[in-house]
Amino acid sequence: MIKIERGITFEMFKRKIQTKLKLSSCHVISRLIARILVGINGRYHTALDVCDDEDIDCMISACQQQHHRNVVEIHVDVAVGETSSVVARPLKVNLSLSHIHGSDDDDYATREDTETDDDCDSMINIEGIVRVSSTQQQQQGEATLPFWNISPHYSYINWEHPDQELDFVGMNDAQSWKEGDALYVGQLFDTKEDVRMAVKHYAMRKHQTFFVVESKATTYVVKCVNHNSGCPWRVRASLPKNADKWKIIKWGGAHTCVNVSISQDHQKLDSKFICSCILGMVKEEPSVPISLIQERISGQFGYSISYKKAWKAKQKAIVTVFGDWDESYVDGTFLYGKYRQTLLIATTQDGNNCVLPIAFAIVEGETLSAWEWFLAMIRIHVTNKAGLCLISDRHQSIKGAVSNPHLGWQPPNTYHVYCIRHIASNFNRQFKNTMLKKKLIQLGYTPSKQIFESKLNTFRSQSPEIQTWIDNISKEKWSLAYDDEGRRYGHMTTNLSESVNKVLKGARNLPITALVKATYARLVEYFVKRGETAMHEVNNGGRYYQKLMEAIEKNQQEASSHQVRRYDIQRTRFEVEEAFNPVTQRGGHKWTVILSTRYCECGKFKALRYPCSYVIAVCAHISIDFWQFVDPVYTLHNVVNAYSSQWWPLGNENNILQNTEWKLVPDVERVRGKGRPKATRIRNEMDWVESQPRQRCRLCRQPGHNQRQYPQQNDRNHHHV
Repeated sequence: MIKIERGITFEMFKRKIQTKLKLSSCHVISRLIARILVGINGRYHTALDVCDDEDIDCMISACQQQHHRNVVEIHVDVAVGETSSVVARPLKVNLSLSHIHGSDDDDYATREDTETDDDCDSMINIEGIVRVSSTQQQQQGEATLPFWNISPHYSYINWEHPDQELDFVGMNDAQSWKEGDALYVGQLFDTKEDVRMAVKHYAMRKHQTFFVVESKATTYVVKCVNHNSGCPWRVRASLPKNADKWKIIKWGGAHTCVNVSISQDHQKLDSKFICSCILGMVKEEPSVPISLIQERISGQFGYSISYKKAWKAKQKAIVTVFGDWDESYVDGTFLYGKYRQTLLIATTQDGNNCVLPIAFAIVEGETLSAWEWFLAMIRIHVTNKAGLCLISDRHQSIKGAVSNPHLGWQPPNTYHVYCIRHIASNFNRQFKNTMLKKKLIQLGYTPSKQIFESKLNTFRSQSPEIQTWIDNISKEKWSLAYDDEGRRYGHMTTNLSESVNKVLKGARNLPITALVKATYARLVEYFVKRGETAMHEVNNGGRYYQKLMEAIEKNQQEASSHQVRRYDIQRTRFEVEEAFNPVTQRGGHKWTVILSTRYCECGKFKALRYPCSYVIAVCAHISIDFWQFVDPVYTLHNVVNAYSSQWWPLGNENNILQNTEWKLVPDVERVRGKGRPKATRIRNEMDWVESQPRQRCRLCRQPGHNQRQYPQQNDRNHHHV
């Protein structure tokens, strides 16, 4: 029996055990395992590897929670050091540990001692402790068991023969090393590299270093750098004959030296070792920032590593997890990685205004041939439907590919229009006027032709150059007002593709096979989730998505204040007048509505393809259902159909037959040059924050120049003279 109090350190705890067991100097405690009662009323047991001061605190805290049993059973592994002539297996000793809540009362200690045997017997005779399922625990009224750095070895406790000696995995049979484990004689490793990693992990945790004495095919020996000064720490591992695992056969014990020169970096903390520590991070997020890797290593080992070392480790981790760049190369297809390539994306939108990706392609660049091939593949493998609306920027390669009559992207098969943000960006680059750029975007979004023409004339009157520039672009290409058939459904930009581009950013620095797998996996998850959501709404009796319902509800509220006048006996032509708001001085406008042609002068009905407030007011006036004018694309059934595509598991890659007839090799001319590649696209003026006021001159308070560039500076100086 050993009595301890809170605040005892791990080293003091080991010395108490050494004194109690009367161990000689040639014996070293290699492992301590505590058998702890957990759960309500202490009905369950678990095992805790005691390795440091934190584990001591966890053990004492667990003991304090079991007020009726203040005893912990400790299993001690004692290794025989190299000073002995005999190398034996670890000596196994069981001790009972009593925690006295900081009291020095001998009577209290005696009382605890007398209860120890009964308590231990009752602990051992409990059956089925580890195997109780969560359902059984609930039936028994047990709460969820706490977690204190619990070792997975607890499930191997021999409960079926409680009269036998308490046995943990690794006490009689050596087990393989895992990160965080201590080193001891008999420990097993799968490979020599695992031995090296385990030794490095130990050195990092202890802030010590070592040198390699021997490194051969079947032997690996290291010693402390202060070995000549008397430090006994050394490890000898070997691969025995006819064995498939490496084994530690000698261990000199803990370091007795003091490392007085702890630096910010560690000479054994190389990129290969860091790679082994961040494999999980890279697998979870391939685009993990280098700074986050540096923080991870600093938090785990207490060392600061350079950016270069962290970057090299990340590249090695990517190769380990996702494969080598050259081995993964297929037909010249890389993005942020080793080779320069471009990702082409085609997206659309479902009835709930959610992004719906439809096609991806990795090509050498945005060339005419690349875009022609991509658009041709969409027509062959995605859709051959007529009347499509294609929104893009004004890239010459896209315009050239669309104009090819053999690809099927000309009217009436397809109507090509432009992104208003790119139009406005081109305008601002030429005329350097952000205020007019904003007005141009607002002009593009204006749905009413009458209002559009009025604003356009004002815009054109700014200068003859602006008039010429804007007149060179057809209105049908960039304005919502001249989208006569409503093919845009209100979409004026390529933000859909850019949002998908942002989602895939984390995978865009991977080798091609890993990029394809990541894209495929994310699309499967996305389609299944969206489809399930839509199906759930349908099963609950829904007809339209919530976003449309909210828009219709808003239009209904506005329609309640409109006045409607009928202009024919067929009840197809109407005039709707808004109510005038005397506070805001807005309203009072009149709009023509023709139900037979689904026309409203405001332009919203045609552009969005669901009733505006004026159409709803007309329908209420003649008592007809306005829902008949909602485009079928907004129905939940349509959304379910959009996500009902069949996806198939990729399965085991080893079962895929390899094509050995010809071999693909990377194009060395496509290898990136030196330097750190951009992790994101180059930001242009479309990304600038324009909410800040323009700088003004301190003299005249006018924008466009500063005090030093004041136009009348010479006159001002002359006046002062």
